[in-house]
Amino acid sequence: MYHATQAGANDVVVDSDLSGYAKNALKKYVPQLKTTYNAGELHDDHPVRFTNEGLRLDHKPENAIEWYVKIPHHEDYHLWMPAQPNPEQRDWLEALNAGDAEMGESRLFERDGTWYLHVTATRDVEERSEVSAEERTPIGVDIGEASLVTVCHRDDHGSPTSPELWADEGKTVRRLRKTHFTATRRLQQRGSERIADSFGDDIWNQIDDVFHTVTSEVVEYAESVENPVLVLEDLTYIRESMDYGEYMNRRLHGWGFAKLHAQIRYKAVEKGIPVETVNPRNTSKECHACGEVR
Repeated sequence: MYHATQAGANDVVVDSDLSGYAKNALKKYVPQLKTTYNAGELHDDHPVRFTNEGLRLDHKPENAIEWYVKIPHHEDYHLWMPAQPNPEQRDWLEALNAGDAEMGESRLFERDGTWYLHVTATRDVEERSEVSAEERTPIGVDIGEASLVTVCHRDDHGSPTSPELWADEGKTVRRLRKTHFTATRRLQQRGSERIADSFGDDIWNQIDDVFHTVTSEVVEYAESVENPVLVLEDLTYIRESMDYGEYMNRRLHGWGFAKLHAQIRYKAVEKGIPVETVNPRNTSKECHACGEVR
């Protein structure tokens, strides 16, 4: 039992086998259990809470498992755990990773043998203009390799505008990706795993810088169009259900589609620009004027 006071909360938390970050978060929450839920005790399987000071996200897009979470355990050491995020929340993770969103309190809990981490986050967004879907100007966004991103929309007469291409950036990413693969493989063969990891992180930081520049410019392009809506292809299934062999799998994993997709989404939302996704089936064969598939 405990009292709904700060002193009572401290008494409950002080002897817990938790990190200082988890204790600080729990101290804020314990009084709510009494005042809001009229609870009499803190159950052993209650979610472990962390303040934003202790938890840390890390992204390693070169790995098969991209996301990792640092779980504060004790003051002298922490646990780094691989994490599988909800694909629908990828834009929030990218915003947090880029410092464009602020992390709040987090909760770690177990359910049916699986551990879950709920992370709260906030970011500033502009209010979306009240325009009907029919009044919107669709801007097609194609993410690829030859041109990292290509965008195009229809003019006032309904004809496609000249596409805007980020081909040079595509070359840069391909070069960096090739450097990463060949150099890290050689370092690993020599037993220099730590140097390989450090070098790989540096290369992917450079790639991420290119991604952020390009995705920001895509959103700036959209801002120059009246009542825009960005339209992205939903190609998630490429990485989830198709096997192209070792060479193509490496290229698809290094392509960064999900990363570019998420960055465009969250940056567009911040500017009040809506984003939609479409099934990519036959999009390259469909006539823009009549809709006939050739």
